[in-house]
Amino acid sequence: MFDLILVGTVHLDPQGRKGLYKLIENLQPSILTVEISSFSVRYRLSNQEKWLLHLRKLKYKLPEERRGHPRLKLLKLQLYIPFEWEVAYRYGKANNVPCLAIDSGNLARNELPLWKSEVLSRKNLLKITDEPDFDLDNHFKECHSQAKNALVAPNHLPKPLHLLSWLSDRFWGKREKILAYRIRTVHGNGLSNTGSSSRTSTYHVHICGWMHLMAGYPRKTLADLLWKLTPMRILLTRKGNGEPNHLIV
Repeated sequence: MFDLILVGTVHLDPQGRKGLYKLIENLQPSILTVEISSFSVRYRLSNQEKWLLHLRKLKYKLPEERRGHPRLKLLKLQLYIPFEWEVAYRYGKANNVPCLAIDSGNLARNELPLWKSEVLSRKNLLKITDEPDFDLDNHFKECHSQAKNALVAPNHLPKPLHLLSWLSDRFWGKREKILAYRIRTVHGNGLSNTGSSSRTSTYHVHICGWMHLMAGYPRKTLADLLWKLTPMRILLTRKGNGEPNHLIV
């Protein structure tokens, strides 16, 4: 049976790709699972270039002062295949390690086909560039700071449960249970079906957004639902001077 490791990330962080690959290399897992659905992977890969081209065309039809807005840069990051999947898949292919997309595809099936007409509409671009300007790098630094505080020092947060308000929606609660079930299924299969029985590592690494690592609150997260498997929780961080690129929580 595998030792389960949950790796939490800050989605969209441009610096996440390099740090995640290095962390996976250090862990040398026998199997990888990722918080993305197989439908999302296929659909994104089929449409990614078309989305990016469409965004580029629309951007240059905006007033010049709006074209460099950080919200447009965030939107562009959103159009790429998530770095969590790209990194895990690349590592798996290079090292003959299974990499599985295990999320429910319900959300992706409902939303992704609408991106070109709604998310990538002139109306939406005008709306998001009407928001106040901000520094994108500072935005991600603040996201990492919030993640670290929520996981390491939740008592210092004024309302830690507020970060889990999304779980009050039945859809998200059900999705969390589906993810936990699929992870338990993969975990319970052991090494016999992975083709990796000769590997020294028996780690099952699951990569997901960092909020899934929060635990101990009334609204049950992935970490709570998997507590019987005693998972190690690791937060992927931005590497500082002489600092590691992760934090065990």
